[in-house]
Amino acid sequence: MGWLVGELIVVFTGVSAAFVVENYRDNRNQVNEMHQAVAGIVAELTETETKSRKYSDAILADIARWEDADRAGKRAVPGYYRIPGAPHPPSAAWNSAVASGVARMLEPNLRRDLGYFYNEFVGIHDNYDRYNQFTERELLPKALLGADAFYGPDGRLLPAFRVHMDLQKEFAQDLRRLSTLSHDLRGRLEAVQSAR
Repeated sequence: MGWLVGELIVVFTGVSAAFVVENYRDNRNQVNEMHQAVAGIVAELTETETKSRKYSDAILADIARWEDADRAGKRAVPGYYRIPGAPHPPSAAWNSAVASGVARMLEPNLRRDLGYFYNEFVGIHDNYDRYNQFTERELLPKALLGADAFYGPDGRLLPAFRVHMDLQKEFAQDLRRLSTLSHDLRGRLEAVQSAR
Protein backbone atom coordinates (compact mmCIF):
# COMPACT_ATOMS: atom_id res chain seq x y z
CA MET A 1 0.00 0.00 0.00
CA GLY A 2 2.84 2.38 0.85
CA TRP A 3 4.43 1.65 -2.48
CA LEU A 4 1.18 2.53 -4.32
CA VAL A 5 0.78 5.75 -2.39
CA GLY A 6 4.39 6.61 -3.23
CA GLU A 7 3.76 5.92 -6.92
CA LEU A 8 0.62 8.09 -6.86
CA ILE A 9 2.53 10.93 -5.24
CA VAL A 10 5.27 10.64 -7.87
CA VAL A 11 2.72 10.63 -10.72
CA PHE A 12 0.75 13.49 -9.17
CA THR A 13 3.92 15.52 -8.62
CA GLY A 14 5.08 14.84 -12.19
CA VAL A 15 1.74 15.83 -13.72
CA SER A 16 1.53 18.94 -11.53
CA ALA A 17 5.07 19.93 -12.48
CA ALA A 18 4.20 19.42 -16.16
CA PHE A 19 1.21 21.73 -15.76
CA VAL A 20 3.33 24.35 -14.02
CA VAL A 21 5.97 24.18 -16.77
CA GLU A 22 3.30 24.29 -19.50
CA ASN A 23 1.59 27.30 -17.87
CA TYR A 24 4.95 29.04 -17.62
CA ARG A 25 5.63 28.36 -21.33
CA ASP A 26 2.15 29.56 -22.30
CA ASN A 27 2.64 32.72 -20.27
CA ARG A 28 6.05 33.37 -21.86
CA ASN A 29 4.59 32.77 -25.33
CA GLN A 30 1.75 35.20 -24.64
CA VAL A 31 4.20 37.82 -23.39
CA ASN A 32 6.38 37.34 -26.49
CA GLU A 33 3.33 37.50 -28.75
CA MET A 34 2.24 40.71 -27.03
CA HIS A 35 5.72 42.23 -27.44
CA GLN A 36 5.67 41.44 -31.15
CA ALA A 37 2.16 42.84 -31.56
CA VAL A 38 3.05 46.02 -29.65
CA ALA A 39 6.20 46.44 -31.75
CA GLY A 40 4.09 46.18 -34.91
CA ILE A 41 1.56 48.71 -33.64
CA VAL A 42 4.38 51.08 -32.59
CA ALA A 43 5.81 50.84 -36.12
CA GLU A 44 2.39 51.64 -37.61
CA LEU A 45 1.90 54.58 -35.27
CA THR A 46 5.38 55.92 -36.05
CA GLU A 47 4.66 55.83 -39.77
CA THR A 48 1.26 57.43 -39.27
CA GLU A 49 2.76 60.18 -37.13
CA THR A 50 5.37 61.06 -39.75
CA LYS A 51 3.33 60.67 -42.92
CA SER A 52 0.19 62.33 -41.57
CA ARG A 53 2.08 65.52 -40.81
CA LYS A 54 3.87 65.40 -44.18
CA TYR A 55 0.62 64.94 -46.12
CA SER A 56 -1.17 67.58 -44.08
CA ASP A 57 1.57 70.10 -44.85
CA ALA A 58 1.41 69.25 -48.57
CA ILE A 59 -2.39 69.61 -48.72
CA LEU A 60 -2.32 72.96 -46.94
CA ALA A 61 0.54 74.20 -49.13
CA ASP A 62 -1.38 73.41 -52.33
CA ILE A 63 -4.49 75.15 -51.03
CA ALA A 64 -2.40 78.15 -49.89
CA ARG A 65 -0.93 78.34 -53.38
CA TRP A 66 -4.44 78.70 -54.80
CA GLU A 67 -5.45 81.22 -52.12
CA ASP A 68 -2.38 83.37 -52.90
CA ALA A 69 -3.29 83.39 -56.59
CA ASP A 70 -6.92 84.18 -55.76
CA ARG A 71 -5.93 87.12 -53.55
CA ALA A 72 -3.75 88.41 -56.39
CA GLY A 73 -6.79 88.26 -58.71
CA LYS A 74 -5.39 85.39 -60.79
CA ARG A 75 -7.28 82.32 -61.86
CA ALA A 76 -5.61 79.08 -60.84
CA VAL A 77 -6.40 75.39 -60.63
CA PRO A 78 -7.86 74.80 -57.15
CA GLY A 79 -5.50 73.33 -54.58
CA TYR A 80 -5.52 69.58 -54.17
CA TYR A 81 -3.15 66.86 -53.10
CA ARG A 82 -3.28 63.14 -53.81
CA ILE A 83 -1.62 60.84 -51.30
CA PRO A 84 0.68 58.46 -53.18
CA GLY A 85 -0.18 54.79 -52.99
CA ALA A 86 -3.24 53.30 -51.35
CA PRO A 87 -5.91 55.68 -50.04
CA HIS A 88 -5.91 53.82 -46.71
CA PRO A 89 -2.68 53.56 -44.72
CA PRO A 90 -1.74 50.26 -43.08
CA SER A 91 -3.52 49.09 -39.97
CA ALA A 92 -2.66 45.39 -40.18
CA ALA A 93 -0.71 45.31 -36.91
CA TRP A 94 -3.68 46.60 -34.90
CA ASN A 95 -6.15 44.41 -36.78
CA SER A 96 -3.95 41.35 -36.15
CA ALA A 97 -3.65 42.20 -32.45
CA VAL A 98 -7.43 42.42 -32.17
CA ALA A 99 -8.10 39.28 -34.24
CA SER A 100 -5.55 37.19 -32.33
CA GLY A 101 -6.80 38.37 -28.94
CA VAL A 102 -3.46 39.96 -28.03
CA ALA A 103 -5.13 43.38 -27.77
CA ARG A 104 -7.08 42.14 -24.73
CA MET A 105 -3.76 41.89 -22.87
CA LEU A 106 -3.32 45.67 -23.05
CA GLU A 107 -4.46 47.88 -20.20
CA PRO A 108 -8.19 48.66 -20.78
CA ASN A 109 -7.83 52.44 -21.20
CA LEU A 110 -4.96 52.01 -23.65
CA ARG A 111 -6.91 49.38 -25.58
CA ARG A 112 -9.94 51.71 -25.73
CA ASP A 113 -7.81 54.65 -26.89
CA LEU A 114 -6.14 52.53 -29.58
CA GLY A 115 -9.55 51.30 -30.75
CA TYR A 116 -10.78 54.89 -30.94
CA PHE A 117 -7.66 55.96 -32.83
CA TYR A 118 -7.93 53.21 -35.43
CA ASN A 119 -11.67 53.81 -35.84
CA GLU A 120 -10.97 57.51 -36.52
CA PHE A 121 -8.02 56.52 -38.70
CA VAL A 122 -10.22 54.40 -40.96
CA GLY A 123 -13.10 56.90 -41.02
CA ILE A 124 -10.90 59.86 -41.89
CA HIS A 125 -9.30 57.94 -44.74
CA ASP A 126 -12.73 56.84 -46.00
CA ASN A 127 -13.50 60.56 -46.27
CA TYR A 128 -10.21 61.08 -48.10
CA ASP A 129 -11.14 58.33 -50.54
CA ARG A 130 -14.33 60.25 -51.43
CA TYR A 131 -12.35 63.51 -51.91
CA ASN A 132 -9.82 61.66 -54.02
CA GLN A 133 -12.57 60.22 -56.22
CA PHE A 134 -13.92 63.74 -56.77
CA THR A 135 -10.38 64.91 -57.58
CA GLU A 136 -9.92 62.17 -60.16
CA ARG A 137 -13.40 62.51 -61.64
CA GLU A 138 -13.91 66.29 -61.65
CA LEU A 139 -10.73 68.20 -60.90
CA LEU A 140 -8.02 66.43 -62.88
CA PRO A 141 -9.93 66.38 -66.20
CA LYS A 142 -10.74 70.09 -65.88
CA ALA A 143 -7.12 70.85 -64.99
CA LEU A 144 -6.20 69.64 -68.49
CA LEU A 145 -8.46 72.40 -69.85
CA GLY A 146 -6.74 75.09 -67.78
CA ALA A 147 -7.65 77.26 -64.81
CA ASP A 148 -10.61 78.93 -66.56
CA ALA A 149 -12.53 75.61 -66.45
CA PHE A 150 -12.94 76.05 -62.67
CA TYR A 151 -14.59 79.47 -62.82
CA GLY A 152 -18.16 80.49 -63.58
CA PRO A 153 -19.31 83.29 -65.89
CA ASP A 154 -19.13 85.68 -62.93
CA GLY A 155 -15.38 85.01 -62.64
CA ARG A 156 -15.73 83.24 -59.29
CA LEU A 157 -14.53 79.75 -58.44
CA LEU A 158 -17.32 77.22 -58.93
CA PRO A 159 -18.84 76.19 -55.56
CA ALA A 160 -18.04 72.47 -55.96
CA PHE A 161 -14.31 73.26 -56.05
CA ARG A 162 -14.50 75.70 -53.13
CA VAL A 163 -16.25 73.02 -51.08
CA HIS A 164 -13.70 70.46 -52.21
CA MET A 165 -10.84 72.62 -50.95
CA ASP A 166 -12.65 73.23 -47.65
CA LEU A 167 -13.07 69.47 -47.21
CA GLN A 168 -9.39 68.97 -48.04
CA LYS A 169 -8.48 71.51 -45.33
CA GLU A 170 -10.64 69.58 -42.90
CA PHE A 171 -8.87 66.37 -43.90
CA ALA A 172 -5.47 68.04 -43.39
CA GLN A 173 -6.54 69.12 -39.89
CA ASP A 174 -7.75 65.58 -39.17
CA LEU A 175 -4.36 64.26 -40.29
CA ARG A 176 -2.62 66.61 -37.85
CA ARG A 177 -4.88 65.39 -35.07
CA LEU A 178 -4.09 61.77 -36.02
CA SER A 179 -0.39 62.59 -36.00
CA THR A 180 -0.64 63.95 -32.46
CA LEU A 181 -2.75 61.01 -31.28
CA SER A 182 -0.38 58.49 -32.84
CA HIS A 183 2.57 60.19 -31.12
CA ASP A 184 0.85 59.97 -27.73
CA LEU A 185 -0.26 56.35 -28.21
CA ARG A 186 3.18 55.35 -29.43
CA GLY A 187 4.69 56.76 -26.23
CA ARG A 188 2.22 54.84 -24.09
CA LEU A 189 2.92 51.59 -25.95
CA GLU A 190 6.68 52.10 -25.69
CA ALA A 191 6.20 52.49 -21.92
CA VAL A 192 4.38 49.13 -21.92
CA GLN A 193 7.28 47.55 -23.84
CA SER A 194 9.91 48.88 -21.48
CA ALA A 195 7.93 47.82 -18.38
CA ARG A 196 7.99 44.15 -19.37
